[in-house]
Amino acid sequence: MKSTDIHIGMNGSMLDEHPTGVGIYSLNVINYLTVLYKKDINRAITVFTPTRTFLNDDITTVRLSRLLKSSQYGKIAAFTRFVWNTFYYPLQARKFDVLISTTTHGSFFLKNQIITIHDLLSLRFNNISLHQRFYFKYLLPYLLSKSKIIIAVSHSTKKDITDFLKIPANKIEVVYNGYDKTIYNEQAIQQKNIFNSYGIANYFLAIGPTYRHKNFELLIDAFDELDTDAKRNFPLLIAGGKKDYLNTLKQYVAKKGCENHVHFIGYVPAPLMPSLYKEAYALVFPSLYEGFGFPLLEAMACGCPVISSNISSMPEVCENAALYFDPYNKDSLVLQLQSIIKNKELYAMLKQQGIQQAKKFSWDKTVLQLKRIIETNLN
Repeated sequence: MKSTDIHIGMNGSMLDEHPTGVGIYSLNVINYLTVLYKKDINRAITVFTPTRTFLNDDITTVRLSRLLKSSQYGKIAAFTRFVWNTFYYPLQARKFDVLISTTTHGSFFLKNQIITIHDLLSLRFNNISLHQRFYFKYLLPYLLSKSKIIIAVSHSTKKDITDFLKIPANKIEVVYNGYDKTIYNEQAIQQKNIFNSYGIANYFLAIGPTYRHKNFELLIDAFDELDTDAKRNFPLLIAGGKKDYLNTLKQYVAKKGCENHVHFIGYVPAPLMPSLYKEAYALVFPSLYEGFGFPLLEAMACGCPVISSNISSMPEVCENAALYFDPYNKDSLVLQLQSIIKNKELYAMLKQQGIQQAKKFSWDKTVLQLKRIIETNLN
């Protein structure tokens, strides 16, 4: 390469063979951005990663230790990742012109970094792991103060960064997430895959009960307020989640006596996710806090009406394409559940508005914004 070429490094130390929300974001940004830059002979991208799984074949990588893989090594991976980012990353990345991290990870010794913040969950709620809370409270502010620019995935997250971490607003750029339109769309799935697999149809869908801020107790309380016919005709299906909170919720459902109408189906394989949305009567999203909220976008794209809490980033994602409720008020949610059951015109309108709203988001738009930010901050 000529001396005038620009070398871009991407910190993919969080990549894993079993990607979750942040991992899916990272993979899409890396893959789409490298395609966008592919024809530019004056730009070269290298990805630091412990795995090549799901990355485009022609991406240049620097392979990292497998000990960084969270799905295999848990807390050991978190510690190993911190050590690599702090001490080894500055040595391996010192010749790059700009470094992009798709997560909150980076080095305290590098000043040419662009860091991405998805949420500040660890600072808002005390039930998240202590090591995460320590990192976000004491170390992340210093990392961000040394970084060139910060990417926030929503205006809500940007406000959190300024409020909690005291980072100047002019240092933060909002870049919304995208989604895979080839997978999540109303036309993609025609079969009744969920009914065939689980025997449930016409259900209210709720996804990902991981921690208490997901607010599923309020959802169960509101669902239980529906009359018997409504609960029988529109059962509640709860997918995914973490074991401890799931066990708490199952006990809560049993105590309420509505276990015949509330179904916990656990992990849903990725190929079934579009069907999960499409066959649902509506997605109910009671969360008290989200940095962005991928399920909202995916559901709307599949023609699934959305009933969402009215705080945090949710109104940014859905705008006027959802029914909103106060997530601290059970009766507020009961009213919206009853409304969408009784009012078929409202149901049809939300379905169509959601499809149109989802079209405002794409990974192409995401990486075009990121490219502009990268080029602006090369000097």
